[in-house]
Amino acid sequence: MSSSANTVLVTGAMGQLGKLTTAILLRRGHRVIALDLRNEHTIASARGLTPAPGEPGELLPAFVDLLDAAAVRTLVAEHPPSAIVHLAASVAPPCYRNPVLAHRVNVDGTTNLVDAAKGLPVPPMFVLASSSAVYGPRNPHRFTAPLTGVTPLHPADCYGAQKLAAEETVAGSGLPYAILRLGAIVSPDGLRQLDRDYFILLRASPRDNRVHAVDARDAALAFANAAGLTAEIHGKVLLIAGNESYMFRQWEIQDDMMKVTGVGAIGPDAFLPGDPDDDRGWGLTDWFDTTEAQKLLGFQHHSWTDTQVWVADSLGRRRAAIRAVSPVLRGTIRGLLTVLRRRERRGSYADPWAFIRTKYGTEALAPEALDV
Repeated sequence: MSSSANTVLVTGAMGQLGKLTTAILLRRGHRVIALDLRNEHTIASARGLTPAPGEPGELLPAFVDLLDAAAVRTLVAEHPPSAIVHLAASVAPPCYRNPVLAHRVNVDGTTNLVDAAKGLPVPPMFVLASSSAVYGPRNPHRFTAPLTGVTPLHPADCYGAQKLAAEETVAGSGLPYAILRLGAIVSPDGLRQLDRDYFILLRASPRDNRVHAVDARDAALAFANAAGLTAEIHGKVLLIAGNESYMFRQWEIQDDMMKVTGVGAIGPDAFLPGDPDDDRGWGLTDWFDTTEAQKLLGFQHHSWTDTQVWVADSLGRRRAAIRAVSPVLRGTIRGLLTVLRRRERRGSYADPWAFIRTKYGTEALAPEALDV
C-alpha cells in the first residue's frame, strides 16, 4: 500500500479534460493514479503523460473499468488517494444512442467509486465533474439572471438526469466533496471529436440559446486546484466557465469556431431560433455566475482569443487547405441545413427536445421530460 499524502486518483485521465488535469498534477509533483479504459488511444496518452527522468510527479496508469466494482475497490485500497477527481463520463450527445449503458457509467460507475472511497480509513476529497445539463432548458426571454449553484434543477435529457443522480450520490456519501458544473469545453481535442451526433445536437439547439464556454486548460486547472482544497470547498457547487469573453449566443460561438477551422461564418439564419413562449424549447446551456468558483479556484487564465488561437494552431496546414475551399464549403453546409430542415418538416422554432426524440427515441430524454 502506498502513501496517500500526495496521491490523486483521476478518472477519465486520458480524455480531453483528464489529460490536462493529470499533466498539471504531475507538474506539481503529485503521484497520479490515472484511471481509464485500455485501448490504443489511452495507452498512447499514458505514454505521453509519463514524466521523463528528473521531471516531477509519478504516473501510475490504471486501466480499470469503473463498472467493475471489485477492481475499483482493489485499486483504491492499494493506492489510497488524498483526492479523487472524477471526470470519466458518457456524455451528451453520444450517450443518447445507449442511455442504459450511459446510466451504468454515469451513475453506477460513480457509485462504485464512492463506495470504494468510503472504505478507506482516511476519506479522500471527492471532486465530481458535472454539467450545465442538470439545469435543463433555460428560456433567456424569461430567465435573464445567470445560473448559480442554487438555481433549480430540471434536466431535460438522460445525461442531465444521470449527472444529477451522480451529484446526489456524492453529496450523500459522507465524503468531503465538491461538485464542479462545467460549461461548454473548448479544445483541439474537442474539435477532433465532432461527429454526426454533435451535428444533430447543433441542429437541435436554438441559435439564440445562451452558451458559456471554457478553455479546457482553464477547466483542468479548476479541477487540479480543487484536488488540493478540502476545507475551503467542501460541500460546494461551483460553476466552471470562462470569463465574460466566453459568453455567447449559440450562433456566435458556432460562427467563431467555423472561422477558426478556416470554413468561415455560416451566419445565424442557417439555424432555427428558440420559441420565446416555450420554456422547454431551449437547450442545455446558459450563462454562469463564476464569481465564487473563480475566487476559490483561480482558474480563469485565458481569453476567448487565446482559445481560438490554440485551436487554430492545432490544425496546422489543414486550416490553410480548408480556407482555400471555404466558399464552397460554406455554401454546401448552408444548403444541406436547408434541405434537412425541409425534409424533416421542422417548424419556425428549433423545438430541440422534440427533435432529439425523433432522432434517438424517448429514452434520450429525462423521465420527467417525456411530455415535451
